Amino acid sequence: MQITSFLTDRYTVRPWRSALSDPAARADLETALARTLTPEVLAHLPPSLTLGPGDRVADWIDAREAESDVLTVTTASDGELIGLVILAQDPDAALPTVHLGYLFAKSAWGRGAASEVVTGLVQSLRASAPIRLIGGVDPANPASARVLEKTGFARDPARSSADSTIYTKDLA
Repeated sequence: MQITSFLTDRYTVRPWRSALSDPAARADLETALARTLTPEVLAHLPPSLTLGPGDRVADWIDAREAESDVLTVTTASDGELIGLVILAQDPDAALPTVHLGYLFAKSAWGRGAASEVVTGLVQSLRASAPIRLIGGVDPANPASARVLEKTGFARDPARSSADSTIYTKDLA
């Protein structure tokens, strides 16, 4: 499955690989992410996605790049980084399966950014169907659960646990 750039009404979403290969663009990305990856933003993410005391943003970027496809979300108006979409493909699944994660700067919360971007992602991935999308949500983060529900994901009780509510969406 090819992960490509896409546009929404307010955002540009594109793979970060080109930024990682350009030293100046990578430095800009590291600076922007240092402002974005606050404890509050990371609070409801799995431990593997958090930054501990003394952890470097550069190492966090390298870890994400090693395990997944990452897309930057920037404002169409001025190119400000407001979030990331993290897509991890499951090579062992019978149906092509992608685990979806996302995070947004606190300044973007409550403005519909996540719903707009996830809707755009789903539309973009339809060309690669069939695909199963899976998103896990910390039960203490109902806003993220609402994003998935609004964009057509269904709660999957069989995959859910006390620590994570799992949502799926099949694209045919």
